[in-house]
Amino acid sequence: MRALAIAAAGLAFASCSPAPERPNVLLITIDTLRADRLSGAGYPRATTPNLDALAAEGLRFTHAETPRAKTTPAIASLMTGLYPHGHGARDLLVPLGGDPPLLAERLRAAGWTTAAIVGNYVLIDRFSGLARGFDRWTEDLPDRQGVPPDDAPQRTARSMSDGALAELARQDGGEPWFLWLHYMDPHGLYDPPVEHRVFRSDVPEPIPDDPGHVAEYNVPPGCRMEDGRVDAARVRDLYDGEVRYADAEIGRVLDALRASGELERTIVIVTADHGESLGEHREWFEHGRDAYETTCRVPLLARLPALLPDRPAPGVRNGSVSLADVAPTLLDLLGLPPLAAEGFAVRGVSRRELLGGELPRPHPVFAEKIERTDQPGAVQSKAVRIDDWKMIRRYALDPEQRVVLVSEELFDLATDPGETRNLATDPPPAAPLARLQAELLRFASAEVKFEDLARRLEARRAELERVDPEALRVLQALGY
Repeated sequence: MRALAIAAAGLAFASCSPAPERPNVLLITIDTLRADRLSGAGYPRATTPNLDALAAEGLRFTHAETPRAKTTPAIASLMTGLYPHGHGARDLLVPLGGDPPLLAERLRAAGWTTAAIVGNYVLIDRFSGLARGFDRWTEDLPDRQGVPPDDAPQRTARSMSDGALAELARQDGGEPWFLWLHYMDPHGLYDPPVEHRVFRSDVPEPIPDDPGHVAEYNVPPGCRMEDGRVDAARVRDLYDGEVRYADAEIGRVLDALRASGELERTIVIVTADHGESLGEHREWFEHGRDAYETTCRVPLLARLPALLPDRPAPGVRNGSVSLADVAPTLLDLLGLPPLAAEGFAVRGVSRRELLGGELPRPHPVFAEKIERTDQPGAVQSKAVRIDDWKMIRRYALDPEQRVVLVSEELFDLATDPGETRNLATDPPPAAPLARLQAELLRFASAEVKFEDLARRLEARRAELERVDPEALRVLQALGY
């Protein structure tokens, strides 16, 4: 039976009463999905009708943030409730160590059957270390041939949903289940199936002559003008088509759950590992190179079943939340103990009060960027956002190899969502400057490898080139 019987301890009469039915958990992560590309969030194109319908029955969070705009560190934070300095997976192909407990381990120990299907090469277990706690872990990437760029192995959205439906068919209706699906689309190269190439900009938009950084490997064929310049509008058309493709395939899974009646017994959470720069801040068709909102703000949707006590009313939630807060909040909802996080002053926390619409004291969320070592003295950027205020500090090494602050940015996201006006030199009175600085100092101080982290990661890549050149080739083909 799905219902759990528990003893009514402490009562004057001996009896047993059933505990609330334990819900299933479906966690869907969508690679490289910008928060502003959901049509239900105001995007004018009909990119996400299925996710919009899900959000209409549940909650949509407007201020969700990834701790780092790279897949492995972001997903590790989602699964551990820790920021990257806590869980240790600081970059792609730097696997999670064996110490931090994972969400799947906690759920399996509590009686959930657990399964995962991942569509991104960097998430296979030998590179990510994320398979712990899953009864079934599927990482085969069947869509290799013809998948650009350079035939990088991956599992595209249709194959992902086929696998998800097969996995759901295996459930026997006994114990509750936890299923994690990581969709690779809309990661570049943006190449949706023809039936999802429905968006077409009326006016070309050539990339400027001084464009900044352009990820040429993510520019699809047919997106250049007659003079050879990249048509950014056409690239964005295809990115939006990839979003539409992922949404349609996720819709197949949600429809199957609804038809079987399982949707009313399932917590559904949908989010992304990071967003994508599509020209903002002179970054074109890539992520991971900065800590701005285009890559660090992510969509976050949650649909809670009626069997949960005190199910919150559907609606929009505006309080800040980090991917590191998702696991603590879910475990709190399920009445399970939190994941161990002793010794980490900066970590994810349960945001359960936000689900019901409460707005407690503004909650800081953090992000980081590890600088490229080809920039002299570069170390890291650290960012904090408190509601609509965001501060970014960039650190480097001085000639004596001491960490020094080299720049600071302050943005009012309410009036400047594109982060185009740096207010740091003349902060407005409304800015919570002291708290932003204090929180950012707290986050930066938790970094025990501050000075040499970039060098360590570069050494890891050099080692990979020596021992596994094919892995490095695929990594480079994917733009990493």
